[in-house]
Amino acid sequence: MRFSEPETPYINAGNSSKYVAVNDGTVRAIKSEGIYIPALLTGSIIGIIVLSILSYSISTIVINKRLQMSDDPCPGEWGDVVELGDGSMYCTAENWNYRGDNSISEIKTTENRFKITYEDWTSEYRWESLDHKPGLVVIGELYDDGYTYCRFYFAENELPDDFGMDDLFLGENSYHLEPSWCNDYSTGSEGVSYSSDVPHPFLGVKMYDPMQLDYNDELRFEVTTNASTESGSYMSLDFVQYVIEEEIIIGIVLLFVSFIVMLKVDQRRFVLKFDVEGKSMSLRRSMTATRWGGWSWQHVNYSSASLIHERDSVSLLMKIKGEKRLVALFSGEQAQEYIALLKDLLDIPERRITPANSYEGLPTLQMFDVLSWDSDRDAEPIYEFYLQELGSTEGAKTLDELYEGAGIASLSDYHDAQKLLNHVIELLDPEFEAPDIIVNETRVVQYTVPSQEEGLKDLSQSTSEAPNPVQLDAFWTQDDSDGN
Repeated sequence: MRFSEPETPYINAGNSSKYVAVNDGTVRAIKSEGIYIPALLTGSIIGIIVLSILSYSISTIVINKRLQMSDDPCPGEWGDVVELGDGSMYCTAENWNYRGDNSISEIKTTENRFKITYEDWTSEYRWESLDHKPGLVVIGELYDDGYTYCRFYFAENELPDDFGMDDLFLGENSYHLEPSWCNDYSTGSEGVSYSSDVPHPFLGVKMYDPMQLDYNDELRFEVTTNASTESGSYMSLDFVQYVIEEEIIIGIVLLFVSFIVMLKVDQRRFVLKFDVEGKSMSLRRSMTATRWGGWSWQHVNYSSASLIHERDSVSLLMKIKGEKRLVALFSGEQAQEYIALLKDLLDIPERRITPANSYEGLPTLQMFDVLSWDSDRDAEPIYEFYLQELGSTEGAKTLDELYEGAGIASLSDYHDAQKLLNHVIELLDPEFEAPDIIVNETRVVQYTVPSQEEGLKDLSQSTSEAPNPVQLDAFWTQDDSDGN
């Protein structure tokens, strides 16, 4: 489904594209001939992407919906239930959170200190039990520069059997509980003798991180054995349900994304269909396709259709709702072949087929089948052109009104015809301004609409006075006039 009007040109064909005309009496169209391999490959790749997103989104929704409806507090891969003494429940969630595992080569201890040799480094620690709460321990790691970085833990083997979250809560201002040697440079390891005879003081004991204020979604811990130091966490049931709901939402979003991307699967080149009698036009993926991915236009003025051609390009222009649009652009070595094709398909008169360097494709007197511009009857083709461009006689000016606006009383010569066409162009395209470099050669001239009195005076003088030489600029230069 397309939600916005496509950009012009609606058909843009180059050397790699070949378009043909369709005219069976009821339907007129231009469509691509053959299969465009790049479009086929692009559509195939997009199709594979869509299927991948679609399958992932559906599986995500189905799996997590089943987890959400399960009676198990920790469904699926969320692991086993861990219930604290106060009723708080957590999931082991082995596959969810990060679990660090550092291999240990050797552990040595001494009073209130221990040293662990890992595979790639060795660290020394100092620890002390605190009386503030049962099981509360502070452990400090000694850095090479002598600084000791401390952290608080709750040793599980010293907590009450029915401990809960309150037993693991330390408070915000816990820094006042730190011993004097914590977070200081005062602690050194010189002269300290370690031994491997005494085991690690918390060997195999789960050491919990203190609970944070207003955050109980995660229960973190560390366990040290003779082989490794492991860290992990348990996730609260509320957090598990939140993640499951979030996964379902993500799946739904991806499902909509797959539908949107699916719109790009069809990479066939568009067919442009013309309904001349109904004054409408439509862009479709095929001759029988619906509006899906295409677009439709109403109030198309087919009498305004024109072709602007260059050496290697042909442009089809038409007015839609009174606005001139670049409908199709054909470029490349075979562009000129489309002139006859489009001319016959849309019944474009010869006078509306102009070269691009003919003043931006605007009309010239040469477009009209008039041999000598010397009578009011010769003004009728210009007036017919004016009505065709408007697309309706409603609100159109009369020929006499055009005469008045052009500053002429009648059409008696080529100069009058040029001024009349100038005025028509200005009415149809008020924003057009002739480039200064060709102002003496174009149809557009600068003029002032005469007042009623001035108009009557001009009419009386028009038969007795020769035209002002400056006005000859409408179709030849002053120098050319003097030369003749």
